[in-house]
Amino acid sequence: MSNQRDSSLQGAQSELWGDSVDRGEDKSPALSPSLNSPPFGLKPRSVQSLLPSFPLPSFSTVTQGLTGDRDTFTPPAEGGMQSSVFLRTPKSMESVDPQFTIRRKMEQMREELELMDQLREIIESRLKVVLSDDLGASLMDGVVLCHLVNHLRPRSVGSIHIPSPAVPKLSMAKCRRNVENFLDACRKLGVPEEKLCLPHHILEEKGLVKISITVQALVDEATTKQALFT
Repeated sequence: MSNQRDSSLQGAQSELWGDSVDRGEDKSPALSPSLNSPPFGLKPRSVQSLLPSFPLPSFSTVTQGLTGDRDTFTPPAEGGMQSSVFLRTPKSMESVDPQFTIRRKMEQMREELELMDQLREIIESRLKVVLSDDLGASLMDGVVLCHLVNHLRPRSVGSIHIPSPAVPKLSMAKCRRNVENFLDACRKLGVPEEKLCLPHHILEEKGLVKISITVQALVDEATTKQALFT
């Protein structure tokens, strides 16, 4: 009779063990009593069901929001910044090209040298003199220029202040008077106002190009009027 009771107990244990296996019950220890051990009569929930279910924004919605905001910085595409930096118009390249700047300055210097050589040639050929290498210093007192205008049109300048052996250098007041007399004679001979140099161009030796333009215009006017009277 004891053997029959033991066999019945073993059969009950095997039935209980098989029933638990068929239902897939988890024999591992529970991590959280609230999740794995629900109250009696309630259906257990999964972990995902306990989390709040908010809809996630799509990538297109985020992209549209970024592009729609004008204050939001959008980085350029790959290579876009490099193309905007290195692709320049020819005009901007000329403005920053050192070779272009040097070439332009060299052309300007060559034109100025030609004008100064022309000025020297006009004065030396008509007055039969040889000016010093420093052309600006030779003209700053106005004496040579007054002699030139009198050579082209006699008595255009009534009085000329000339250095003497006792006083080899004129004062600034006498130099200015000679220069102003020269410019007045140029106006009387018909030199346009826009081609007249200013007194400081002669007195300060800072405007040989301007002086050359004035002298060339003076020679042209005097030659034209001389041709009309002959």
